[in-house]
Amino acid sequence: MQKKIFAWAMSMAVAAMITCTGCTQNTNSSGTDSGSSTAQTTTLDDNDTAEAAVGQSLSAIQFGEAGVTTDEDDLCDNYDAFDAEITLEDGNTKVKGNTKAVSVKDNCITISAGGTYRLSGKLTKGQVLVTGSEKVKLYLDGVEITSPSGPALVCTNEKRTILSLAKGSQNTLTDSANNADTEINGCNVSACALFAQDKLTINGSGSLTVTGSSVDGIVCKDDLKLVNGTITVEAAQDGVKGKDCVAMFGADLNVTAGNDGIKSTESNDDTKGFLQLEQGSATVQAGGDCLQAETLVWIADGTYHLTSSGTAVNTETGEANSSKGIHCGGDVEIAGGKLTIDAAGDGVNCTGSLELQAGEVDVTSAEDGIQADGDLTVSGGAVTITTTGTVAASAQDDFQPNNFGGGNPPSGDMPSGNPPELPDGETFGGGNFGGNGNTPPDNADHRQNAAASDASAIPAAAMQTTADPSTDAGASAAAATTTAAEDATSKGIKCGGDLTMSGGSCTIDSTDHAVHAAGTASFSGTTLEITSDNKGISSHGDLEISGGDITIHSCTEGVESKVKMTISGGNVRILDASDDGLNTGGSDSGSYAMTISGGYIYVNAFGDGVDSNSTWEMSGGTLLVCDPTSGGDGSLDADGNMTYTGGTLLALSSKGMMEYPESGCLIATNCNAAAGEQISIVDKNGTVLATLQSPKAVSDVIYGIGDSDSADYTIVTGGTYDGTLNEDGYGEGGSVSGGTEVTANGGTGSMNGGGQGGTPPEMPNSNNSGS
Repeated sequence: MQKKIFAWAMSMAVAAMITCTGCTQNTNSSGTDSGSSTAQTTTLDDNDTAEAAVGQSLSAIQFGEAGVTTDEDDLCDNYDAFDAEITLEDGNTKVKGNTKAVSVKDNCITISAGGTYRLSGKLTKGQVLVTGSEKVKLYLDGVEITSPSGPALVCTNEKRTILSLAKGSQNTLTDSANNADTEINGCNVSACALFAQDKLTINGSGSLTVTGSSVDGIVCKDDLKLVNGTITVEAAQDGVKGKDCVAMFGADLNVTAGNDGIKSTESNDDTKGFLQLEQGSATVQAGGDCLQAETLVWIADGTYHLTSSGTAVNTETGEANSSKGIHCGGDVEIAGGKLTIDAAGDGVNCTGSLELQAGEVDVTSAEDGIQADGDLTVSGGAVTITTTGTVAASAQDDFQPNNFGGGNPPSGDMPSGNPPELPDGETFGGGNFGGNGNTPPDNADHRQNAAASDASAIPAAAMQTTADPSTDAGASAAAATTTAAEDATSKGIKCGGDLTMSGGSCTIDSTDHAVHAAGTASFSGTTLEITSDNKGISSHGDLEISGGDITIHSCTEGVESKVKMTISGGNVRILDASDDGLNTGGSDSGSYAMTISGGYIYVNAFGDGVDSNSTWEMSGGTLLVCDPTSGGDGSLDADGNMTYTGGTLLALSSKGMMEYPESGCLIATNCNAAAGEQISIVDKNGTVLATLQSPKAVSDVIYGIGDSDSADYTIVTGGTYDGTLNEDGYGEGGSVSGGTEVTANGGTGSMNGGGQGGTPPEMPNSNNSGS
């Protein structure tokens, strides 16, 4: 699907200044004019093939190949005069003006010539029919039409129709419940209350209520433009349908529909079949999709409240219809506006790409919050997503308490203890799980501990997501043999292509993957706040973090790549992971290498703190790991070489599966620090190089020293630190008084224990690194 881009050249302020030929801003409270009986109008070229770029000028959609603009006729809602004035009345309709253009027969009023017509009055069993080959303008000034068969208003003319709602007027169009599709003047007329074969524009400052008692409310087989006015639509099936497009430029639209709310249905032309929401407001309550388009949904501004109940059923199959907030067969682009979505299915779903540039999106959904089958880009804006779906059967293995990989735990009890009271105003990340720390908490306690242990504020402009567990997007072969319930996903952000997050802010509360990409994932500037009962961030392709702020309050695995992971900048805080903190590996092919060259990373995990199913390399940045008290996992784990050449590395664990870089590290396996105590690395001058308050008991310490002499460093547990700790309990500089010195029993040695300055640590009997 070709990427579609909208660009606007002029603002609504310019549009408001346009004076339409043949139009006036009428000050008559009734909406009628007192001018001559001859309408003065401006007509476009005979073929009506191009609309003048007046007012809001849409300069490019799909690189300039599609899109609609507003012209003088679209913006004009008051007129100097009329070709005819029609007063509706059962059995007694009156026509003043050009009577040759209007005929009345059996409560059916037919307008057969182009021009401008004022309608008022009431028909309890009647219809207004517009025919011919010319453009027609209808000025509705207190019209009430109920049709016993067919739409109340039918426009089969070959040029467009403009409905102008007179100031202060209330207008209603209703069809009967037994209305059915029919043929009128060679046109296939849909069962609805308002039908237009060609283009249809609704404008004005009055109101229009459309009730589709049979099937649909408003049906337009071409472009449907809603410029202004208050429009209320109630429909048994679809509310508002524009085949080529539905474009909003400022109307106040309220839709209640048994099936889809607002939709564009042209699927055979990539330049058509789109929703273009530039300004205005819409409240949609639908049994199916609220907004649906075949090629593109583009939102620039406005306020939209979308509620899908999921009650729509396919009459042929008896199966539930799609019930998404926004559903597009192509791309979705959000460049502004404010959306509130409550959906029984996905909040936002597209088969193409999705881009969020600005605006606010608040989603509550029973399935995925935001899902794109193609690429997904977040460069700005703020999104709140709450998903409530159940855990897919095929994802249950993500939730088994002991499914954390690693080797067999060593015998003996783990150190235990209670954390000391922290200084006023200071906190540390992770969570104190109490007891001897041998068993990870259940999901409920896990989430509570994460929330209680972190006191950092959530950004005001945040993207909030709550989701439920599901299969990974890459398991397409397995999905082909499972049921819909087994495949159902309820992820926060789900991308079937490449994911790019370079701006905006996110707060994600999830019981499924909070952020998931089937392709690559890149984070360079977005602020994310994540709480998840499943994985925090996962990608099936390479994952890169070069900037931004990522805080994962709770999860199973924190950040996972099925292939390579590269961290060169930004802040990554994984406060409470019941499995691994950082993990690479699991794809069928490719490198699983993990490389850290910059940034700040804090990990508090019950599985491996950092787990690479290939090589692990650190050359810069800050990596702090508070790892398990179980024996099957360690602070650092790699299936290949582990290389440390620079940066701040401080990794803590408790008699776990001890692995460490081949060289450049100070190693101790004989600590006895209780949960909450500080582990400090002090140089020969007494300066604290790094200190970390661990939320769990600690016996093993790894600290990166590069080419320095291990004799120049001292490890101190406990004591009083006179410096300032950050929100994770980490500090640099200052000094520590008191405490217990720990002798390093491994210097710059290798994973096999051949190091300077001490005896290598004892390894567990089994070494299963897991993934």
